[in-house]
Amino acid sequence: MESGLRKNISKVFIFNSSWMFLIVLPVMVPYLRSKGLSMQEVFELQSIFSFFVLIFELPSGYIADLIGRKYSLVVASFFHGLGFSIMPFADTFWHLVGFEILLAIGVSLFSGTDISIIYDSIAAIKNKGPADVEGKLIGKKIFYSQTSEAIAAVVCSFLVIYHLNLPVYVQAITCWIPFFISWTIVEPPRLLMDKSKHKDNWLHILKTVFRGGALLNLILLNSIFYSASTLLAVWAFQDYWKVQGIDLKYFGHLWFLTNIVVGIVAKYAHSIEQRLGSVVTLILLGILPVVGYFGMGFSGGVIGVVFCFSFQVSRGLTQVILKDALNSRISGELRATVNSMVGLGMRFVFIIGGPLLGWLIDNKGYEVAFGSFGSFYLLIFVFLLLPILKLKGEFK
Repeated sequence: MESGLRKNISKVFIFNSSWMFLIVLPVMVPYLRSKGLSMQEVFELQSIFSFFVLIFELPSGYIADLIGRKYSLVVASFFHGLGFSIMPFADTFWHLVGFEILLAIGVSLFSGTDISIIYDSIAAIKNKGPADVEGKLIGKKIFYSQTSEAIAAVVCSFLVIYHLNLPVYVQAITCWIPFFISWTIVEPPRLLMDKSKHKDNWLHILKTVFRGGALLNLILLNSIFYSASTLLAVWAFQDYWKVQGIDLKYFGHLWFLTNIVVGIVAKYAHSIEQRLGSVVTLILLGILPVVGYFGMGFSGGVIGVVFCFSFQVSRGLTQVILKDALNSRISGELRATVNSMVGLGMRFVFIIGGPLLGWLIDNKGYEVAFGSFGSFYLLIFVFLLLPILKLKGEFK
């Protein structure tokens, strides 16, 4: 059992890497635009995806806490594979909606479950001897998954030279790799919630989260809003690059660089925090999306593209510093559910903000669109992130 639990860590890394080997992603927006979609419809499509993730997010996290992590990943990777397998045949907006719903089911079951496996496996191993620090493992997990996405972007760059649809066909094959890996994971032992007391379980979850003190609430809210800040920006990157006159064949290279930045920052996030201190790291995490939105909105060309990386640095810090701060304060029996709550909140923000950003881009241009979102995140920085600094003694 102990050997299997230790292997779980590397298997989760491999699972994440194969899940994020998204060859089609660097040209996803141009591909959707080739189907006749406007930028508003692209964001509407992603909002539909987010809506269905939102619907399934909490039930799927609860299921993972109730029946086990392994089989949640098995089912998640099945829907992930099925979704990308039908993508080549989706030619209309409503066909693409069906594709997004299948992916949403997979993502909702996957969301938070992999992190829960890491924390639960380490918790079990610690009872028998020393183990690695969980936060550093989360950084490694993100590094490997982002590196995989970066390598997939390079593959995309070569494939798209021949045809825009070729990455979609290759993705339909590679998308099944996580499904086979998921069967090899060992279910970590942990305290289980009572399967016959669902009402009591949910009351326990809500009490733990919302009565856990001001710091836990602020960590939860910041995790939601700063995860959404980068998701909103990333879905605008490709059309923004096109407006800047960048050729489609270079999109994969740019996608490679943006993901490598996320991976490197995530891998060394705790070292950055130790060197700069928690206060400076949190300020950096919160102010970079503001800089990114204003920078992309009010500049152009190469300088505008450089500002894209502001979001990726913030993303790397958010996924490690805030996730570790949250998960280290949550007990194992409800960890997947709480992680799903963050995913649910992020999707809710995207459902509202995505179509709005798309409409502003189509009708007002990038200067107004990004300027508006930069102003919004300046308010988030002031009213949600800065209050954490008053509790900095409790943060670590």
